[in-house]
Amino acid sequence: MCLVHTKLGYVKGERHTGYDCFKGIPYAKPPIGALRFLHAQPIDQWQGVLDATQWSDIPIQPHNSLERFFAVTDHQYTQNEDCLYLNIWRPNRKVTHPLPVIIYIYGGSFLNGHSAQDLYQPHEMVKQEDVIVVTLNYRIGALGFLDWSTVNSDWDKNNGLSDQICAIQWVHQYIEAFGGHPNHISLMGQSAGAMSIEALLRISSVRPLIKNAILLSGILKMDRLEDGNQKAHEFSALKTKHLGARDFETLSSSEMLFLMEKHQERYGKSKGLELLYQPIETEHIDSTYHNVRIPILLSITKSEGDIYIANEHKRLPPAQFQAVIQRAGLKVPQESEIQTAQQQRDFITTYYFKKPFQNLYETLSQYTTVWTYEFTWAHPTHPDFATPYHILDVIFWMGRLDILTAHGAYVSDHDKQLSRHMMRKLCHFVQTGKF
Repeated sequence: MCLVHTKLGYVKGERHTGYDCFKGIPYAKPPIGALRFLHAQPIDQWQGVLDATQWSDIPIQPHNSLERFFAVTDHQYTQNEDCLYLNIWRPNRKVTHPLPVIIYIYGGSFLNGHSAQDLYQPHEMVKQEDVIVVTLNYRIGALGFLDWSTVNSDWDKNNGLSDQICAIQWVHQYIEAFGGHPNHISLMGQSAGAMSIEALLRISSVRPLIKNAILLSGILKMDRLEDGNQKAHEFSALKTKHLGARDFETLSSSEMLFLMEKHQERYGKSKGLELLYQPIETEHIDSTYHNVRIPILLSITKSEGDIYIANEHKRLPPAQFQAVIQRAGLKVPQESEIQTAQQQRDFITTYYFKKPFQNLYETLSQYTTVWTYEFTWAHPTHPDFATPYHILDVIFWMGRLDILTAHGAYVSDHDKQLSRHMMRKLCHFVQTGKF
């Protein structure tokens, strides 16, 4: 057990060999009741000692088979709209100066994900490096990224982004009590997490709080105001059709998930390629990166698309694949070009990742220093890790090679050295802005 005194009150965490962990610290008022469809509100002081030794409940979300895949053991998590909590990992060896802080934002197509997942528990990183890592929950799906201001002018849009901003502000205000440097905060995210950061960097109130950014395999294309408006009207129409004239405030979490399922059915299967919910353009988000001046690390994997279409049985019908591509605003391929699973995987890798990655690099490079990294590791003899696909690199960035072992994969000394090297390079970038 370890005890930390903050301006909000005492926090009791867990002491382990080489690191301390504080789980389930509230960073915002519960987004329930009158706050359900509003931006996050800062948390008040608590009474007594806050027990930060258990995971908080996670955001409501549909089932996600990848969560179990990227895990060591099979966990059962309780879903709850009261989910705005963060977790802190720090080394418990003696240090003589405040440590740089990484705030990690998970991905999951703005529909799935939470901070308690095995993949996002970075104890190996803080055992090795002089850094503090913070992970957080934020609202996802319709509650996080539907334009609720279209439904009710007193409500807000981009509520999930507001959660992330509230968490960043919390860290800036209170991390010093945990040994962190409040003015040395780096944002790190993968997929939808990276897209979130790309939006956050374009918000003037957030930029001064951020020292560096690490963007893994995610290129943001925000919904236009009219897109967000249309989706909100669709969601409202589905509510009326299936649940009658009841107000949204009265709907249960399960009913909200039911409407999200029906909303997705309007578009058809997309394998996560179509972001039904995502950040929406507003006057508070710059239209370009012209004000971004911090060092940025951009990373990609060699075969990003391979996780989306696992095999021939999982491929999308070519006509549905074309519909998804068309709605994404990309040049629609001929059916002959996307008949096989491998053709679809290659198209995703090229047009969803590599070309947008190059465009983002060229854009950001006009304004700031950008470093790039391509992850090419694979385990060719193991069917689960035969190519370097989307998300696989996070195992190495976080030092969670036990996830490979849990699948029966042999982890070599080279694999261990690669992970240690990646964590060291990452933390060097966090400290110096150079990679």
